[in-house]
Amino acid sequence: MRILFIKPSSLGDIVHGLQLAESLRQDFPRISISWVVREMFAPLVSCCDTVDEVLIFNRKGGVSAFLRLCHDVRVKKFDWVIDLQGLFRSGLLTGVARGERKVGRSDAREFSSLFYNERSELPTNGKGAHALDILLQFRRLFGLKPVLKGHLSFESSLPNNFPKDKNLSSPFLFFPESRRAEKQWPFFLELTTALLEAKPESQVVWAGSSKIPVPPKYSSVRFLNLSGMTSLESLPKMLTSAELIVANDSGPMHLAVAMGCPVLAVFGPTDPARFGPYPIPDNTSKVLQAPMGDLSNLSVEQVLECLLNLASSDK
Repeated sequence: MRILFIKPSSLGDIVHGLQLAESLRQDFPRISISWVVREMFAPLVSCCDTVDEVLIFNRKGGVSAFLRLCHDVRVKKFDWVIDLQGLFRSGLLTGVARGERKVGRSDAREFSSLFYNERSELPTNGKGAHALDILLQFRRLFGLKPVLKGHLSFESSLPNNFPKDKNLSSPFLFFPESRRAEKQWPFFLELTTALLEAKPESQVVWAGSSKIPVPPKYSSVRFLNLSGMTSLESLPKMLTSAELIVANDSGPMHLAVAMGCPVLAVFGPTDPARFGPYPIPDNTSKVLQAPMGDLSNLSVEQVLECLLNLASSDK
């Protein structure tokens, strides 16, 4: 059985889509999975053990690049074409693809549903359900229950500058950025200082796609700022090499949870019930919700206490 998934972006949504695909692979071990993804996220999807083939959606390449993608999709034959994006371009790709069953979301937009012959219904609690629960409803079309199965795994290696000091514990990995400013907790620098003081054997690494400047006084063998220098293909290995991950509502947070890594997720205006760490058995991830949805109301002391408790419980 060959399945084409169309989910070009964003990182967190792609991770949820990969979890759906891996759940299907757990029930159908011999399926072949192809994936349409934007060029910026392709390195992560390419190194995911769930995916057999990656087709690049070069959004910046204009009409000519999109037509090449349509050709690449059209020359293959699939049993299922699943549009997880639900927008006109992803719907058009679904229509172009050769597949016996073409499926999309029931809440698809921009007339993309015109290209489907089947749709996945929403959970009983509708759009208020967790984002992954909405995608797991696609399993019903395969005659399966909408449950999550398996963890994501990747062929990944650490960057050369990742700390490997045997005299120190595995690093705490912080992701201070998020796609929206209001979802970024503003006290990661103060948390770093407090953690290094509270745990003399600890070390902290900052990671992320955007560079976050840090005052020179923070240069230390126990603190490394890799923000702006974190490649997607190295991210999975960094997550599994960390003692604990602290992150805002972001793609790396969802990836860490999908891999079974312990995460402290810091939430402000977004609803953890819909966008927080998905509940996975034996995973020790925890959410801290800021009072009034304002992350400036969440103190360093509160986050540090929760971090230390979570780290000790994971031993």
